[in-house]
Amino acid sequence: MKIEQTQKKDGTARHSLESYIETSHSPQQVVQQDQAEGLRRLRIQKKAPSGMKGITRVISFTSGKGGVGKTQTIVNTAIALARMGKSVLLLDADLGLANVNVLLGITPKYTLQDVFSGVKSLRDILITGPEGISIIPAASGVESICELNAHQKLMLLQGIEEVAHSYDYLLIDTRAGISSDVMYFNTASSEIVCVINNEPTSLTDAYASIKVLSTNYGEKRVLVVANNVSDDREGMKAFTRLSQAVEKFLRIEVTYLGCIPRDGAVTQAIQHQQPVLELFPTSPASRAIGRIASRIDEEFLQYRVKGGMQFFFEQILAVG
Repeated sequence: MKIEQTQKKDGTARHSLESYIETSHSPQQVVQQDQAEGLRRLRIQKKAPSGMKGITRVISFTSGKGGVGKTQTIVNTAIALARMGKSVLLLDADLGLANVNVLLGITPKYTLQDVFSGVKSLRDILITGPEGISIIPAASGVESICELNAHQKLMLLQGIEEVAHSYDYLLIDTRAGISSDVMYFNTASSEIVCVINNEPTSLTDAYASIKVLSTNYGEKRVLVVANNVSDDREGMKAFTRLSQAVEKFLRIEVTYLGCIPRDGAVTQAIQHQQPVLELFPTSPASRAIGRIASRIDEEFLQYRVKGGMQFFFEQILAVG
């Protein structure tokens, strides 16, 4: 396998995806397996009007590195799902930065900090975003979920469970990277979407993230969105490069959801602190996000059956 390098401005070499894999670098900051097993149980069940049990789909959006457009991807996907008649709850899990609030130009009166301090319940701090999506705003001054004490973590998880049961989707915007708090939320989710672009650093770091999820948490599937690419061909090229490495070295399935093209409308929307689907609903990026949301939702009926059975058997194995 060919080893390629790119040069940083300081003259030091940064290894490409192929170099990273061949030298078998181990990702840092891995948390314990037993914590992951407990968090998997956040898959939330609800009662449908017919009396049959349904499932709130818990989907985390993650990325190996920052700057790939993960937050704008999840926000606009939430809006696209809402336009399809789905109820969506969006959790800003980058607890100290409040990226979702900034992207939407929203200044919440209360945040997760008020929940952690015991002043408000999780339901009290919910704010309504575009198309009626509900948002759990991040706190200020909280660097990581892992810095919370056991009581605060329990408050957060119980609060999410109490609120999320009435929604079709719980979407979680994690931090970028492979830190413990990122894995905390990823392992709590039933599905994981990894946002990449075609840059070598993005692919290398995405591989590192997927490796941790597979090796340390036993995840079997990760969905991939290629963002800010020139066209479908470049998006597929980025995904293929990543998937070939994953299939060769890891036991995890990566599934391509689609790509979001490079679009000036996205830049303008970010500058105006508005979702691109709201400001430029017919732009190429908006149409692409709509297709990705449709593909996610098209699997819903199949997921409701398979996801429920998988959760059932996981519980049996956990007891055994």
